[in-house]
Amino acid sequence: MENKNFTIADLERFSGVKAHTLRIWEKRYGLLKPNRSPGNFRLYTLAELKKILNIALLKKNGFQISGLSKFSDTEIENKIAILLHDESKWQKAINDLTINMYTRDPESFEWVLDELLLTWSVDILVEKIIFPFLKITHLLWEGNQLFEEHLVVTAARKKLIFAIECTVAVAVKDKTVLLFLPGTKQLDLGLLYCNYYLKRRSVHVLYLGNDVNIENLKIILQVHPPAYIFTYLQEHHRFPVSQLSALMNVHVPSAKLIIAQYSASVSNTACDNNLLQLEYDNALFYLYQNGK
Repeated sequence: MENKNFTIADLERFSGVKAHTLRIWEKRYGLLKPNRSPGNFRLYTLAELKKILNIALLKKNGFQISGLSKFSDTEIENKIAILLHDESKWQKAINDLTINMYTRDPESFEWVLDELLLTWSVDILVEKIIFPFLKITHLLWEGNQLFEEHLVVTAARKKLIFAIECTVAVAVKDKTVLLFLPGTKQLDLGLLYCNYYLKRRSVHVLYLGNDVNIENLKIILQVHPPAYIFTYLQEHHRFPVSQLSALMNVHVPSAKLIIAQYSASVSNTACDNNLLQLEYDNALFYLYQNGK
């Protein structure tokens, strides 16, 4: 575990603290003492990642960096333990999951999730903790196939499925949202979360899962015509979007295909009157607003 190294970009992504700010904290306050790669890039330990996550959380709660720099690690953790706001407690849980992801203990990550369920409802666990964690780790859609990711994805999938099974909202079946992924190389956590998110908000969902091909979709369009079709695709995908769009024009001309994008800066683009590309969060909200 201690041999795991993180770049300054990793620290920025996990903590939300800009890289230039981290460099200032390093130089002015000595908070970090990174090693250097053969290419002279900063490399940080798991302990340093944990320290920055803790400091970033306390800073959000009004602590000054000049004061935090004088605290020991134990003092910092004691300060975090007495934070009162739910948002701070959720962020601490996200931080704990991030650190546990790299401990390489097969049981530690799921143990943390189970402990959180003793405090929070499954809906809070999924929406306020698991979902933000999956976003910052990029495990909603794609991973790097690292050892630790397999353990995390398995545990997160189990909790998402559990949350879906616990959902009791009655869906209005006037409009159906069909969810699918075209292959097996992408992670399906983003699809599972979409399923949970919509079902909990009383949107009728038809969940096909992954490895769905164009012939499968053609049959579904004829037998269970949806109002919306949702998916996300890899950057260099080979899925025949234009072919699906043509089938929709024949069988469900009023339906829309929603393709979620990874990038938060993506512009909303309409094409052929039935295709809409949206950033993932915006896609979920669009389906919620229009799928009821």
